[in-house]
Amino acid sequence: MKRQIVCTAVLAICTALGMTGCETNKGKDERSSGRTSDDKELSSKIRKSLEEEPVFKFGNVDVKTYAGEVQLSGFVNTEEQKDRAGQIAAQTPGVMKVYNSLALKPFAPVPTGYTNAPRNTIYSTGPQEKQAPSTAAPEQKDEPK
Repeated sequence: MKRQIVCTAVLAICTALGMTGCETNKGKDERSSGRTSDDKELSSKIRKSLEEEPVFKFGNVDVKTYAGEVQLSGFVNTEEQKDRAGQIAAQTPGVMKVYNSLALKPFAPVPTGYTNAPRNTIYSTGPQEKQAPSTAAPEQKDEPK
């Protein structure tokens, strides 16, 4: 009986020790802390360069960096803006490759507030029916006698 208790205890201890060595990287980044720091610094430099660009405004561009490879995403107005953002990222020291995933904003006409419609129909609730003139004889007033 003692032997069985000792064997069970030893087995339990070995199992517990074996499980603590089975840690996974689930949810962790495989990069070293130095590489992670370098990538954050690269992203920051590229964002700053995009903000300081004198010709184009890049307010809707997101920059992500992983192991020296940069991904640009978001929306720009023109193909020239997309190309320029890619050039700025590629010229940043430390960048190995650029994935330019920027998309052009869809064209949406801006309302001007002016319409050619007649003024009385701008805020109407629908067609107004005109009342037909009455065919009944007008009322006659009695004259005093």
